[in-house]
Amino acid sequence: MELAADPRRIDLWCACISEIRDDSLWPRYDALLSEDERGRQARFRFAGDRRRFLVTRALVRTVLSRYAAVSPRDWAFAAGPRGRPAISAPSPAPALEFNISHSSDLVMLGVTSGRALGIDVESIEGRAADIGGLDRYFALEESAALLSLPAAARRRRFFELWTLKESYLKARGLGLAIALDAFRFELTGEQGLTLHMRPELGDSPGAWRLWQLAPRPGYLAAVCAARGENAPPAITVREIVPLACEKVTDIAPSRGTD
Repeated sequence: MELAADPRRIDLWCACISEIRDDSLWPRYDALLSEDERGRQARFRFAGDRRRFLVTRALVRTVLSRYAAVSPRDWAFAAGPRGRPAISAPSPAPALEFNISHSSDLVMLGVTSGRALGIDVESIEGRAADIGGLDRYFALEESAALLSLPAAARRRRFFELWTLKESYLKARGLGLAIALDAFRFELTGEQGLTLHMRPELGDSPGAWRLWQLAPRPGYLAAVCAARGENAPPAITVREIVPLACEKVTDIAPSRGTD
């Protein structure tokens, strides 16, 4: 099935490494890698990390080829000044925007067109939050709001805030060159989400839309996209085994800006 890149839609593609059970797929994934990717994969010390890298690159290459008449092997990528990957060749029309995140068993790829995009996914199952080190991650207002919650709710709020902050940093393409306390998120009720910024950040909350969702049990994800001139884009979530099967899942964002 071919797809059209569309600024009115953001597609999230989720691949679970443990669900790739057909051993014949692994050499097919390997055959897609460039020489540079093969060298990067070899530098990982642990087999699990090498396998995650392989799935990530296979996911990116095969999914992008769903939006353009380009063989998965023919995509070339370059890293920006802060390491953000981007397509260097060929140049499909319309231009594709993508971003990648992975945590534990899950690899997620976001694809759209015509707007900057950042995504982050985090495994939260049995994972401790650094409640004692909040000042390293959050603005004072975020930390105070988190600590005002009952102890049982703090771990989830930690990861809700962190995924949102990571998605914004990745959408900007500047990484930790942006001070983490220069922008903050206010979460209210079950669905409320507001972005605040200090003037020195040189940005405006109105330039961005954000969403939060749970793509799989035990995971949280956030999406940040440039607002643009259009109505809010639809979020579509697909579960996929690259080169094998896929399905659209009925997952709606739990929070979002207007």
